[in-house]
Order: sequence, then C-alpha cells, then structure tokens
Amino acid sequence: MLEIRGIDTGDEAQLHRWYDAWRASQSHRRADLIPSWEAAGRALSNDPPGFELQLFGAFDGSTALGVSLLNLPLDDNPTVAYADVMAHPDHRRRGVGSAVLEELERRAGAAGRERVLTEVFQTPRGDGGGSAFAESRGYVVANREGVKAVDLAAAEPGWRALEDQVAAALGDYRVVTWRDRCPDEYVDSFGTALSRAMSLIPQGDLDLEDRDWTVERVRAAEERRVQIGLATFESVAVAPDGSVVGLTGVRVSAHDPRTAHISVTMVLPEHRGHRLGLATKLDSHRALRAAFPECRLVMTSNAEVNDHMNAINGAMGYQVVETLVEYHKRL
Repeated sequence: MLEIRGIDTGDEAQLHRWYDAWRASQSHRRADLIPSWEAAGRALSNDPPGFELQLFGAFDGSTALGVSLLNLPLDDNPTVAYADVMAHPDHRRRGVGSAVLEELERRAGAAGRERVLTEVFQTPRGDGGGSAFAESRGYVVANREGVKAVDLAAAEPGWRALEDQVAAALGDYRVVTWRDRCPDEYVDSFGTALSRAMSLIPQGDLDLEDRDWTVERVRAAEERRVQIGLATFESVAVAPDGSVVGLTGVRVSAHDPRTAHISVTMVLPEHRGHRLGLATKLDSHRALRAAFPECRLVMTSNAEVNDHMNAINGAMGYQVVETLVEYHKRL
C-alpha cells in the first residue's frame, strides 16, 4: 500500500533508500553525470545555510516507489519553492508521481510559496517522461540550459593558447585563486559581486531575485561546503582598485572527485572586454587539476541564449551532453 513518508536525513539507511530511488529514476542520463552517493549523501544530510530542505517519498513498506525534494529559500525569493519529483522506473504509471507531486505542492503551499520550480534533463535517450508529466500537471517551460562537460585531460593541452589570449587582453586586471575560504582582503567585494549574479545571468521566465551575499553568508556557505567534503576552487578577477569584478567557482567532492561542477561564472558588465571570464575559468581549472588529478570531468550549464559564455565554454573544450529544461507553476 502506497504511503507518503518523510525522510529523517540523520538516518543513513532512510537517506540511502531515498537516494537509490532518486538515482534509478534518472536512468535515461549518463551515470557519470549524476552525483554519486558518496558525494550526494553528505550534502543531503546537511541543510545549506538559508534553506529548509525536506525529503520525502511514496513507499510500499520499505521500498521507495517515488521520491521528492523540496528546497525552501529562507532569506530571499520567499514566494519560490525548488523541487524534484521522481518516480522509480519500475513503479511508473501507477499514480506514484502524482501522489508525490500532490504532497510536494501541499507542502509548498503550506510554507507560503506561490510558485514551484523544477527541472527535467533531456538526453539523446529521452527524458524519462519528465517533460510530459510536468506539462500534464500544469508546469510550463521557464528556461532552457545546455548542460556541458569537459574532459580535463583531453582539453588541457589547448589551454595554453587561451592563456596567451588572456595575457594579451588582461591589462591592469589580475586573477587571484584560493581553495575553500576567501582571503579576508577580498571577502567583502567578493560578496558584493556575487550578489549581482542572478540578475546578470539569462534566466528566461524564472524571475529569481539576487541573494544578498554578506560576509557572514559567504563564510557560512564556505563552512558548510567544508563540512560536507566539498573542495572549492574560486578564481576571481581583481580590478586595479583591488575589488572583485569577476569570478568562477569549481566544486568537487573530496569523497568522490571524479566529477566537478561549476557553481557560477560571471563578470560585472562595466569590466567586460578583458577576457576575465575566460581568465578565471582557466585558473580555477588549473587549480582543480593540480589538487585532484583524478578528476576527469567538469560540468556546467548555461542558458542556450548566453552566446558569450557558451563561446568561452566551447573554446575550453566543453561539449553539450544534455539539455536542462526548467519548469515552473503558480500554485
């Protein structure tokens, strides 16, 4: 008998059953693009600062038939809920996904949220029925992003020529790279730059607000990443006046360093034209390679209309591996 139950994220056995169903529900995707248990389990058991994370699922006894993730931002975007709804492929077309989605929307509404955002990954093997399911429940496309991956070993020989291009355009700007914790001298302007990221990234109809990255918020996020075993390599472009005006962050799990992810790459508009996006991306990837030579892939995603960033990624060796379709629904 189907029963909706919450997951105690402090109970490893419960969390692992949830994760196994979540992963199996994405069997249409390449296995190396899905976070492993070693990487995901620690993140799921530790709420990110400024968010309330709820995990639950549809169960028959101890068997997870479908699962969901509800992530509620607490300090910004107060009307939005981020969500995942997955039905195990062995239990589809039995009302499992509908039951889980109904519970998710109930919880989102009870938390005062007016809009739910969710994602579907489309691959050459299909999308696991995710788009049809979302659209049949009233969700509409808000944005489309190309998900890209770079094979580091194959791409690295081409970086030297790109670094020569950067050197010719950099002028009085410089690049500073650190691991895990921002140096005190940059943390204030780093947060100020990061606070503008959302408004500078093409986001279609997502209509998301910028976050206010105070020094305290930057430090709390850094501490949480260290706690869950994420190594972060942040490269920033520093203007002649010493302020941070561009950045790229790359994160990799020390517990499973085979695949890393870009958090955000951005350059403030008033400082563009000096190849700062390319410069910070190259430096962060060099730092990652030096610290984790076993890392094989770096993944990122960009709006399909973001021609400039897509050109940078293409020059660095990134190739599109799937499409991320972002859906939203007003409750």
